[in-house]
Amino acid sequence: MLRHVVMTVAGSDPSGGAGIQQDIRVFTCLGLYSCAAITAITVQNTQGVKDVCPVQGDLVKRQVDAVLEDIRLKGIKIGMLATKDNVIGLAKALFSKGDAWVVADPVMRSKNNTVLLDDSAWHLYENKLLPKIDILTPNLQEASVICSMDIGSLDEMEEAARVIYEKLTKNRGSKDRCGVYLKGGHLEDPDKSVDIFYFDNEALYLIDDRIDNIHTHGTGCTLSSALCGYLCMGKPPRVAARLAKEFVRRAIMAGFPLGKGIGPVDPLVFLKISK
Repeated sequence: MLRHVVMTVAGSDPSGGAGIQQDIRVFTCLGLYSCAAITAITVQNTQGVKDVCPVQGDLVKRQVDAVLEDIRLKGIKIGMLATKDNVIGLAKALFSKGDAWVVADPVMRSKNNTVLLDDSAWHLYENKLLPKIDILTPNLQEASVICSMDIGSLDEMEEAARVIYEKLTKNRGSKDRCGVYLKGGHLEDPDKSVDIFYFDNEALYLIDDRIDNIHTHGTGCTLSSALCGYLCMGKPPRVAARLAKEFVRRAIMAGFPLGKGIGPVDPLVFLKISK
């Protein structure tokens, strides 16, 4: 049976809840075959990130080049890049991506506020890499950096999504594949979790009840990977966004304690449901 093949380009999380490990887990749950290129080795556990050891930018490029010259990909999910060299290396490699969907989570900080991409690297990201990305999935903190604005309300969320959308679509001949999935999990609403998917100059509000579970490690990775996966399966972008929201909701509900800190969300609940 011929499977859709996807690729994750991200850092490694030795505790398994985020990064490459979680991306592959999500793709597997969706029935996709996953290739992977590692951008950094992190030293972390459920209590936080202790150290980040980036891979050389040329090696990131060569990993992606090796896959692209041999395998046709339906999609590429980008996670933590860590350094300017990695941003440049990946941007060069993506010249050969063909028609693969590219979904990027612009990882800038960890939950314990460790810097995973500094502001100067973001400027390179915006100039070199953003033109090759179809869907960007920032959280509120990342969106604030990208837009240089504070975001504390739904109106400000929509404005930020629109600004990022305009950055994403700038100088493109077609906007058919461009979108922004702005994650609103950190918005101060005790009852509702609101995300905004900005696509085709229109804001789609994705609203759900908040889930009472502290074990949320890997939520961002899970969302961007699920969104990429559904797009690769042929779902229209707005449908893929709704399905990704539901995927994350179920994974958060199944999040479980691990170690002494914040445990991971569990996409494997989808395999249990399908049995």
